[in-house]
Amino acid sequence: MEQNSNRAEAERLLGVAEKLLSQGDFNGSKEFAILAQETEPLLEGSDQILAVADVLLVADKRINNHHDWYSILQIDRRSDDQDLIKKQFRRLALLLHPDKNKYPFADRAFKLVADAWAVLSDTRKKSPYDHELILFTKVDLTNSDSTHHAFWTTCPYCYILYEYPKVYENCCLRCQNCQRGFHAVLIPKLPPLVPGKEAYYCCWGFFPMGYSACESGKWCGDTSIYVRVS
Repeated sequence: MEQNSNRAEAERLLGVAEKLLSQGDFNGSKEFAILAQETEPLLEGSDQILAVADVLLVADKRINNHHDWYSILQIDRRSDDQDLIKKQFRRLALLLHPDKNKYPFADRAFKLVADAWAVLSDTRKKSPYDHELILFTKVDLTNSDSTHHAFWTTCPYCYILYEYPKVYENCCLRCQNCQRGFHAVLIPKLPPLVPGKEAYYCCWGFFPMGYSACESGKWCGDTSIYVRVS
C-alpha cells in the first residue's frame, strides 16, 4: 500500500516537473524531478527531465559569448580525458535523443550536447577553445582575494566595460560585443551608475570616447553618454 502511495506521489511530482519544464522554469523543473526520483527511484522519466534541465541551465552561462561545452557534458573544464568525454556524450545523448525523450526542450538539449561533442572530440577545435576558455574565465567576485586581483577596462570601439583578472592588464583582448581586438588599459576608478540602468555615466576626458554632435553640426565636448556594463 505504501509502495503504491509513493509511486502516486512520485508521478504527481514528475507531472509538476514536466509542466514547469514546458514553461521554461528549468530550476523549478529540476527540483521537482529530483523529488520524484527520491520518492520513487525506479520511476521512468525523472532522469530524462533532469538531463534536459541540467543542460539548458548550463547553456545560459556563456564565456566570451561561447557555451561552456565542458559543463554541458558535465565534466571538469579543460579535461583531456577523451574516454570520459565520449562516455558523458553517449550517456546524455541516450537520455536526450528526441526518439526516446518526449519531454519539452529535449531536442534543444540534445543539439547542445552534440555541439559540445563536436568541439571537444576534435583537437583542431578543442585546443583554440581551451585557450579562449582560460583567457575569458570570469573572476569569482564573491572571493575577496579574486576581487583584489581584478581590474576594469573598456572597449574603445563600443564602450562596453569589462572586468578581467589582473594578469590580463595591458594585454590585447577581444571585445565580446563588437568582436574587435583592443588594448586592455586599466580604468582606475569607475564612473557613477546611471540611476535605474545597468550602465555608468561617462564624462568627456574619462576615456577617449569621442564627442556628440550639436545641432550646428559641430562637435561638442560636453558629452552626456553612458557606458553599458558587460
